[in-house]
Amino acid sequence: MSKRILIDSTNVNITQPGGGSFCTQAYIEAFLTLFPDRVDILHPEEAHIRDKRYTTIDVPARPVTQAAIGAIKGYFHRAASFLVDYIQNHPEKYDTVVISTGLFAGGIVHRFHQMHIRVIVLHHNFEPEYRLDSRSILTLKGKTDKIVRYWEKKGYLQADMNFFLTFQDMTRFEQEYGKHPHNYMTGVFEPTYDRSKLSFSPQTDSAVITCALCDIQNEGPLLRFAEKYLPVFRKELPTWHIELMGRKPTSIITSMAADDEVIHLTPDPIDIRNLAAQSKIYLCPMDAGGGLKLRIMDGLRAGQPVLAHTRAARGYDQFIDMPFFRTYNDEDSFREGLRAINRYIHSIDYSREAVQNQYYCYFSLESGVKRLEAILCK
Repeated sequence: MSKRILIDSTNVNITQPGGGSFCTQAYIEAFLTLFPDRVDILHPEEAHIRDKRYTTIDVPARPVTQAAIGAIKGYFHRAASFLVDYIQNHPEKYDTVVISTGLFAGGIVHRFHQMHIRVIVLHHNFEPEYRLDSRSILTLKGKTDKIVRYWEKKGYLQADMNFFLTFQDMTRFEQEYGKHPHNYMTGVFEPTYDRSKLSFSPQTDSAVITCALCDIQNEGPLLRFAEKYLPVFRKELPTWHIELMGRKPTSIITSMAADDEVIHLTPDPIDIRNLAAQSKIYLCPMDAGGGLKLRIMDGLRAGQPVLAHTRAARGYDQFIDMPFFRTYNDEDSFREGLRAINRYIHSIDYSREAVQNQYYCYFSLESGVKRLEAILCK
C-alpha cells in the first residue's frame, strides 16, 4: 500500500477569501490531481471542511498561553505540536509532509526527518519583509525580525524541497540564508479547472484598484499613490476616474477617497470580480510586501490590461513588456506606462480574450499541475 501525503493547511481557512487561501487551495488541487486517494489534509477545526476526495483532519485552536510558549520553541502555528504528535501516532502512514512557510516549518522539520519523512515547504513570501510591512499587533509592529529570520532559515535550509511563488522571493532566500540544492519556482495558479467567462457589460472610462482596504500593508501604498501618481493620472486621462474596492476600508482610506472626486470608493463589494471587470484598466500600486500580488490575477483573468508598480509585478515576469502589461517605479515611468496601456486599448490589437488566454497559459491549474509534476514525479 502506498504511503500517504499529509498537507498542513491550518495557516488559513480555505473557505474564506484572501491570498493565502487562494494559494493553498491551488496547491491542494494540484496534489489531488497528481496523487489521487493519497492525500490527507489538516484544516482548522472551526472551518468544518469536508471533501470526499481526501481525509480531513481537524486541528483545534491553541490557548493563548500555549501559543506563547510554543513560539519560544519555534512552534509558530496551531498545527506544530499537533502535526508531530499525529504522525508519531500513525507510524509508517506518511512519506511526505507539506507545510506552508519556512517560519512554520523551522521548529519541526527535524522531527519528520527522524521519522524518515520528506518535507516540502511552500514559501508564500519572505516572512521578515511581510511582517515589517504589515506592522500589526501580531508581528509586534515588525519587531520580531531576528526570531522570524532564525526559524524561517531553519525551515528553509532543512526542508527537502522549497517551493516559491516568485523568482524574486527565491533569490531573496538564497541571498539571505544561503543556497539550497532543491529550490523551485513553482508560482501561483488557479485552484479550479473551470475558466472564467468574460463579462462583456460596457466598461467605464476608469481604472480599478482592488485590495483588502483594512490592511496596514496596503494603506501606505494607496496614500503614496494618491500623492505621487494620482496627479499624473488626472492630467493624462482627465475624464477618467479610479474605482477603489475592497474589504473594510480604514478611516484613513475613507478620508483619502472623500477628499478626491477622482476616486470612487466601494467598500465591501459583494461581487468584487465582476464589479472590477467593468473598468478598462487594472491598477496595482502596491509598493510594499513580498510574495505575489494575487489581485493582479483578477485583472488578467478579466482580460484587463495591467499597470503595476515594479514591486507588485513580482511573479508576473512572463508578462513584462507585453502590450497589455506595464510597470512603473516613478512618475515618469507611470506616465509612460499609462500612455502605452491607453494606446493599446484604443488599437486594433486590443482584445480581452487575448489577455485572458495569455493569463491561462501560465496561471491555469493545468499549468500549475505540470510544473509540480515535473518536480515531484521525475
